[in-house]
Amino acid sequence: MYTPNDEKRDELDNLSEYSHNPVSEPPPREPSHSEPVYSEPICTTEPSHSEPIYTDPTHSHPMYSERSCYEQPYGVPSHQEPQKQILDAYAPPQDASSEYSIFSRNSQVYTAPKREKGSKKVSAFLKVACLVLVCALMSAASAYLVMEFRFQRGDFIVNQQVVLGGVRPDNDLTAQVATLADENMRAQDIYDMALTQVVGIRTQIPSVLPFREADSENRVTPVSGSGFIISSDGYILTNYHVIEMAHRSNLPISVVLEDGSEYIARIVGFEATNDVALLKINATGLNPAILGDSDDIRVGERVYAVGNPLGDLAYTMTEGIISALDRVVTVDRITINAFQFSAAVNRGNSGGPIYNQRGEVIGIVTAKVIRGNVEGIGFAIPINDAVEIATALIEDGYISGRPLIGVTIVNVNPIEAEHYGRVPGVAILSVNSDSAADNAGLEVGDIIVSLGDESVTSVDSLRQTLRSHYAGDTTEITVWREGETLVLTITFDEDFYAGRPDRPNPEPLPQETDEIP
Repeated sequence: MYTPNDEKRDELDNLSEYSHNPVSEPPPREPSHSEPVYSEPICTTEPSHSEPIYTDPTHSHPMYSERSCYEQPYGVPSHQEPQKQILDAYAPPQDASSEYSIFSRNSQVYTAPKREKGSKKVSAFLKVACLVLVCALMSAASAYLVMEFRFQRGDFIVNQQVVLGGVRPDNDLTAQVATLADENMRAQDIYDMALTQVVGIRTQIPSVLPFREADSENRVTPVSGSGFIISSDGYILTNYHVIEMAHRSNLPISVVLEDGSEYIARIVGFEATNDVALLKINATGLNPAILGDSDDIRVGERVYAVGNPLGDLAYTMTEGIISALDRVVTVDRITINAFQFSAAVNRGNSGGPIYNQRGEVIGIVTAKVIRGNVEGIGFAIPINDAVEIATALIEDGYISGRPLIGVTIVNVNPIEAEHYGRVPGVAILSVNSDSAADNAGLEVGDIIVSLGDESVTSVDSLRQTLRSHYAGDTTEITVWREGETLVLTITFDEDFYAGRPDRPNPEPLPQETDEIP
């Protein structure tokens, strides 16, 4: 029985009689972007059957899968050669290692590059990166909303921000290199910078002549000491002993800059026990000193002192090294914590800065040893202590946290103690009502012999001991009272007048102050 399959086999046998001869082939059409060369089918007679041949595509023969008419045979030796002819025109040959795949559409063969494994990895990496980025943004937004809510709720109290100390200017290449590489500046550059930061302090002192006429003026000193600028709007640090006489006599204090300009200064505050004073002048656009960290200084580090020695040798620079740390120095009955240095300083250098090799101020010159022929022993207040005092004065108007006992006191030395049958220490002359001393049970006539674990032998030692305590602290205080030793408990008040220049006078002393009560 003759079947369509037999007809198909006969047609394929007839195709083998033709040889592939491109010369005898019809002229090809001009190639276009929409169809390959030689791809237009040439139809013969309609099929004899009532339905098209090969309506069901055969996936194993892509060349004949979607045709509705016969193509003109060109001597096809196999089912792969037409496919190879088209691939030659559009894509590299296909082999076992080829990176291209084949698919047919509308009687045309197309090739497409296979997706590499690397592209899948890149795609996966990008997805992960996007996910991480989205999570980070969501986390940041959540943190911002939480902090904003806490600020609005009042969890944080924002005080006045105090900016002390300057930065190296951008146009100072030497200073920039020193900052970035943590290298040392040249001494010449430090001096040039100090010229815009160091100032002279000029004061008036009362005349000591007993026959001074009523209309005579107070004596004016050329320069009482030195100081340095710590903010661009005119805050200046110096020693308290530089301005002490003028402050006690309510006399004017002048600040002289390197360019000769002079300003009347206002005393913002001071702490005599640390020999630090803070002044303010009405000026802007000043060049503040760069403040270092005095906790990081080491013995042997080279330093420079810049000031006005002897009052008239303005802007003198000397060099030396740090000789020792944590020296306890007593000057005019005031005990000061200082570090020792070897740069030459003299009267007039007081209040001036000590620079390190990076051009940072690490201390304030406060004293020197002048016994005999001693030279090269100077002392400076660590800058961290001075900045803490200055910041408190600017922010709060007083040095916050200072403890207050609430008594007036006087020294009892060993000779007086033996003479009056008492013990050495600090005698209480008066007790302020409703004070820490009053609440602790201290009485007039008590002699304080220890505070906490520290013994008290003088007013200076009591002040030194109080430095390790703060307002609100509770500790034991030991007193001698009429032959008995009592251990009491005291909770310190806060001294709201600490550092203020307008501190009120203490309560009047008892009438008889010429002897120990």
